Amino acid sequence: MSTISNRNRGLQPKIPVRIAVIVALAVCVAIAYIPVIGAGWVYDDVNLVKPSPALKDFAGLIRSISTDLYSQAAPRLEVSAYWRPLAMTSYWLDTRFGDPPGALHVGNIIIHALAAALLALVVMRRHGGIAGIIAAGIASAWWALHPVNVEPVAWISTRYDLLCGVGLLCLLAIPWRPGPLRAAIFGLVFLAGLFSKEGFGVMAAVVIAMDFADQRPVRAAAPRWAAVVLALVLWIILRAIVGVRSFDFPPFEAILRILLIYPEAIAIYTWRALVPTALTISHPYAPGGVLGVLAGAAIFIALAAVVLLPPRKSSKAKKAEIINRRRLSVPVAIFLVGLVPMAGAMALFHEAPERYFYLPSIGLALLAGELVFMALSARRRLVRILVPAVFGVVIVIGLVRVEQRLPDWRSDDTLWSAALRVNPLDPLANHYRAIAAGRLNRWSVALRAIEIAAKGDPNSSRFATTYAWVLIRTDDFAGAVREAERATNLAPYQPDGWYYLAFARHRIGDHKGELFALVKLLEVAPNYPGAREMYEVAACEVSGRTDCLEGR
Repeated sequence: MSTISNRNRGLQPKIPVRIAVIVALAVCVAIAYIPVIGAGWVYDDVNLVKPSPALKDFAGLIRSISTDLYSQAAPRLEVSAYWRPLAMTSYWLDTRFGDPPGALHVGNIIIHALAAALLALVVMRRHGGIAGIIAAGIASAWWALHPVNVEPVAWISTRYDLLCGVGLLCLLAIPWRPGPLRAAIFGLVFLAGLFSKEGFGVMAAVVIAMDFADQRPVRAAAPRWAAVVLALVLWIILRAIVGVRSFDFPPFEAILRILLIYPEAIAIYTWRALVPTALTISHPYAPGGVLGVLAGAAIFIALAAVVLLPPRKSSKAKKAEIINRRRLSVPVAIFLVGLVPMAGAMALFHEAPERYFYLPSIGLALLAGELVFMALSARRRLVRILVPAVFGVVIVIGLVRVEQRLPDWRSDDTLWSAALRVNPLDPLANHYRAIAAGRLNRWSVALRAIEIAAKGDPNSSRFATTYAWVLIRTDDFAGAVREAERATNLAPYQPDGWYYLAFARHRIGDHKGELFALVKLLEVAPNYPGAREMYEVAACEVSGRTDCLEGR
């Protein structure tokens, strides 16, 4: 054992020193993100957060948590299976202290700074001494100032990921003691994670990894498992009471696709952790083929082998190394399990965005803490100096890139302009450029942008819907019918496509087709603004009566 390790054993920093380091780290992270406070509403904020009743008063909060995420904010959106009451409550709390969107940006910064502090606390508890404090500071700073994590902090609509990160770190930070009280606290924290985002449920596997790492007997671990199971059951019951629709079980073909995408998700996000790609809001998922699958599978096998394969040494050294390897099962589980729902989302939305990095990367940060601590405990002085120094350089570079990235989030215009600088033919960026141009009545610009988007991703129902909208506003109603039909074929559950289809068919005189589209619209969105009035007019037109059209 090295001199530093021996010195660490004899010199344990006092608790106030640890607290000071944690607080200083949280303050530095918050200061780094101050520029985002002046940012406005961007992207999904306009549909899901800005109109939310949770931003108004307590009665509005009750309304927002009494239905699904989409319906609480915009009746014109399809009914979703997303129910995130903790995020809605946090939005309501933010607006007690200031006006949106600034107050909500401050809330995101505070939550991220809290997560950084909790991460440092967790690493300090895993490793003692001065080396443990250094490892905690480096690992937490690397994670909190990683440029890929700018998106969930700067974007109000990704509050869910931030809360999941805090929930997971709270689970890791709570010292486990036998007894119903500690199990109940653990269960409540797990329930809070579920209230933040549905994908948090996979973190139940991390609880098993925690008991595996600590070699906890089944009898001692059972109360915590029972608390987690009870939290899951209670979450399901509450969803049913509120009336949130359940998630559809994916067909076999979809499951197979997710299984193939999962190794690629591991490779993609491991690469971004080490070599962050060009920062942009748009990251279309492009299958990497056999090479991508093999790279991800190799990373999975290597991480699993580190934890599970026994070393070939003497019995005494072997036992000590097995214990040390077991400790790695928690960060490995966080990273690998955290990417499971992300692979499902990649299969569904055909995107691999930066925000998916936030929760799994906590596992990578814990592994970074292990690496730094091992380096500080090494025999060779060069290793003890070189590894922390390399991380220090990486953190500084990350901070610079964070500050360069934050101005991109000031508005939709700056956000999508940044994406187009990375790739002028980016489908998603051109899609939202078309929307922005349309809002400014620049329809020729909107038409060109949506043509690029539709060509880049011809299977996107969102692009087809926006294409129909632009064609309607440029008086190409036959083209609008074509694109709206394509949108409804691709995603029959999205109401906007049916609305534009009804409108375009009305303008070409196809009233039977208009009425059919309106029936479908009311099936998927009964509260869609103006839909019932349009239905009454269409029904009257189909019937051939004139008296019911008088005064309209």
